[in-house]
Amino acid sequence: MYRYVCDECGYETTVMHGINETPEIVCEECGAKMRKAIGKVGIIFKGSGFYITDSKRSEKKKETTVSSSEKEN
Repeated sequence: MYRYVCDECGYETTVMHGINETPEIVCEECGAKMRKAIGKVGIIFKGSGFYITDSKRSEKKKETTVSSSEKEN
């Protein structure tokens, strides 16, 4: 399914065709040629936590850092 937008009047429509096909789509409102547009995509993050698990420091690193700073004092 591909989204087409008319440059003249802004009318949008969705057309289903093969990936190798390049049909000439005509606007139903004004009759102008329509161009293929990038579709709107929804993003869903599933799981226990995307940001927290990717940026969380391990407890070993914290302990090592604290121990190193205590030794310097």
